[in-house]
This record gives sequence, structure tokens and C-alpha cells, in this order.
Amino acid sequence: MSLEMLLRFSEIIGKLKRVRRAGWVSTAGVDNPESVADHSFRCAILAMCIGDMINIDSEKLIRMLLLHDVQEAYTGDFDRKVKRELGCRKVASEQRTAIEAILSSLPVSLRRRYLLLWEEFESQATPEAILAKDIDKIELMFQALEYERDGYDPEKLELFWIDGGGKAKTPLIRNLFRLLSDKRAIERDQARTTSGE
Repeated sequence: MSLEMLLRFSEIIGKLKRVRRAGWVSTAGVDNPESVADHSFRCAILAMCIGDMINIDSEKLIRMLLLHDVQEAYTGDFDRKVKRELGCRKVASEQRTAIEAILSSLPVSLRRRYLLLWEEFESQATPEAILAKDIDKIELMFQALEYERDGYDPEKLELFWIDGGGKAKTPLIRNLFRLLSDKRAIERDQARTTSGE
């Protein structure tokens, strides 16, 4: 890969640091939400740890999760409302077009390799892809809990809890979701006790 190619690719993916996760704003009213890059970073760290814990290919998980939202550098982050309005096919088409355009700045061998990982994540046809998707969901739960701690309305954040980790397919992530849910319940009880409710 030439340095010019690397520079161009870095400029494109750097946009993810400025792409805000739209659902936090539209659903929960978060003023300054995390970026797509913030989300992808914690997903990759979780993938590293979880992969090592259960002896699955951590590097593949990390790569998948670093790539899973790269298309949003061009498309932006679609919240639930936009996805409904556009429809699944249109969203998938736009995402596919965007990832191909972004990866086109790379040499063919890397472009193919990264596109295959992105497609594997999207297809959910392998154990690694299923676990990667579950990590994507559980990271959302960590963030939802942090926003609750920051004082955002738990009722508005409830939708994320319903759609998130509770639908995890892997036992480890389901257990982690239960642990996070229990932690959330304890913190909510403590907050009610402190406020005298």
C-alpha cells in the first residue's frame, strides 16, 4: 500500500470521530452523544478481551468490529426512524455502496479482505460474526447505562435495553447483559432511596 493510499483511507475513517450515534439523540435526547469511532473502539477492546476469555479468534473479532460501521463515514449513522423510512433494502444498499467506496481507496488485496470481513459480520453466518454482533449490542448497553448515570431519562433509554443485549445469541453476552441489567436495577434502587422516593 502506498503512503498516499494510507493517507486517503485514514482521512475517510477519521470522519467516524465526528459522526455521532444518531439513536442517542433522537430517542434519548442525549446532548453530546458518543461518536461511531467511540463505539467501535470499545467494541474492539471488548472483542479482544472476550475472544481471549473464550479462546476464539480475537484478531478476527477485533477486525470485524473495527470495520462493522466504517460505511457510516459516508452514510452517517441511521437511527431507527430513518431505517424505517428508508426500508431494509435501501439501507443495506446504501451501506454496501458506502463500504465499497471507502475500501476502494485501498489496494485490491486489502479491499477484498476487509470487505469479506464486513460481509461476514453482516451475514451473521459464522460463530465469530454472531459473537461480534452480540459485542456490538452489549457495547450499546454499557453506553446506555453510562447515559443513565449522566442523568438522562431511563424511560427513554429503555428501548435500547429492550433491543440490545436481551436479544444476544451467545451465552457469555447474555450473561454479561444480565449482569449489566442487575447493576442497572441496583443503581436505580439506590437512586430512588437517596432521593427519598
